[in-house]
Amino acid sequence: MEKNTEQQQIDLYCIIRDVLHDLWVVIFVGISAALLSYIGGRILYHPTYTSQTTFVISAKENGGAYANLTKAEKMTEVFRSVMDSHILKKKVSESLGMKSFEGKVQIEIVPETNLLTVSVTSDSPQTALRLLKGMLAHYPEVGENVLGEVVMEIFEEPEYPSIPDKRFDKKGIMEKAFLIGAFVMAAVIAFLSLIKDTVKNEAEIPIKIDTSAIGLLPHERKYRNIRDLIRRKKKKLLFPDPALGFGYSESMKKIRMKLLYRMRHEGIKVVLVTSTMPKEGKTTFAVNLAYLMAKQDRKVLLIEGNLRNMKLQEYLSLNPDQVKDWGGILEEGEPLRRAVSSFEDYSYDMLVNQTKLRHAAELFSSEKMDLFIKEMRRVYDLIIIDAPPVYRRSDTEVLARLSDASILVVKQNNALVKYINDGIDMLNNYGKGLMGCIFNDAVGGRNIFSSGYGYGYGYGYGYGRYSGYGYGKYGRYGQYGRYGAAYQKEKKGTEHEQRN
Repeated sequence: MEKNTEQQQIDLYCIIRDVLHDLWVVIFVGISAALLSYIGGRILYHPTYTSQTTFVISAKENGGAYANLTKAEKMTEVFRSVMDSHILKKKVSESLGMKSFEGKVQIEIVPETNLLTVSVTSDSPQTALRLLKGMLAHYPEVGENVLGEVVMEIFEEPEYPSIPDKRFDKKGIMEKAFLIGAFVMAAVIAFLSLIKDTVKNEAEIPIKIDTSAIGLLPHERKYRNIRDLIRRKKKKLLFPDPALGFGYSESMKKIRMKLLYRMRHEGIKVVLVTSTMPKEGKTTFAVNLAYLMAKQDRKVLLIEGNLRNMKLQEYLSLNPDQVKDWGGILEEGEPLRRAVSSFEDYSYDMLVNQTKLRHAAELFSSEKMDLFIKEMRRVYDLIIIDAPPVYRRSDTEVLARLSDASILVVKQNNALVKYINDGIDMLNNYGKGLMGCIFNDAVGGRNIFSSGYGYGYGYGYGYGRYSGYGYGKYGRYGQYGRYGAAYQKEKKGTEHEQRN
């Protein structure tokens, strides 16, 4: 029950993020609706003007206020019939030289008084006033035999109606239209997000896609402060930046431990890092993984595998004069050992591209590239290839053939499941296949620290032959493992779930 509730909350996070991501669309639709409503309102708006007079109704024989009030109530319908009669309107129209009576008559009694109001509404103030005056002039002869012993005196003379009955409320119309348009668009985006077949939370990984999760990387703020937000200067989630969140840093270190264990026991030296679609965070993960692996006293080479782009140089703020253009060297047929760049600020070596190559797949599949990777295997402990996205790219398939295994970065609620599984099928065909996926930029996920490592991951605390890693089921059997607080807490949670 708790699991279902959690998944619903995470799905809500995804919906909110999608709406906020497309907030400019919501605002644009709202503004468009406001402008269209203003134009349509202006076209359809027809002002009307009302001229009004007030009568005092009294009996010819004075019967007091009560009698006058009773007479007013009784004569309202009679007077309304007279004033709204076809005969009176015809006489008024003929006297004013009109073909028809171009107005609407309304008669009402003032509550608890003997006052009666008569008003005429028309499209122009002049017409309304003329029609009312014409009715006042001709109603006595039309209602002579009907009104009887009732005396009707004008209490308030009709005035010229200079102000329309209802003004065009530009501000109100546009505000309502904006809110309605924006709300409808936000609802549409939310609905599309709800039905979009993506991986929305970590629990969906084994259900929707054909691999398991190596680790989860939580969402980090894109901007350090308000000034960076205004300047649109995004924060780079790179080690050893002190601005990195504790959750993100610890998650990367846990992933490093898992990968070290598998690489050591499966003989993996060349790892391909890719994603299904662009902008899923694969380059950030590859760079941080290279840094953390190098900090484990391993000699690491990071290869920029996307020769159709030149991202790594800009992303790491490298000095162009110190970068060796490995794409250009590969294309020109020069010895690829010359393409390796080393920098004082980085503890690992790189192959950085400075030339856009459209025929990268042919270059990667050459015998020269194959020999180069074999040579680098003898020089480096680990080679990380930052490959292009899998979707609609042949370069990644060629690079996968040169690799021992691959890692797929899956951003929360981004790529469609069918494309992710297509990429997984391709990656599983080469080397030792896909090691697993990194669930990236996750918001609202379950506690990322509850994985049975005890404190300090267990490395250096006497775990037998697995002492360097503290991974998986072996992470429980050390000084801080089986009897550690993390393991005991996890064990109690498992027993509680079994009882329920």
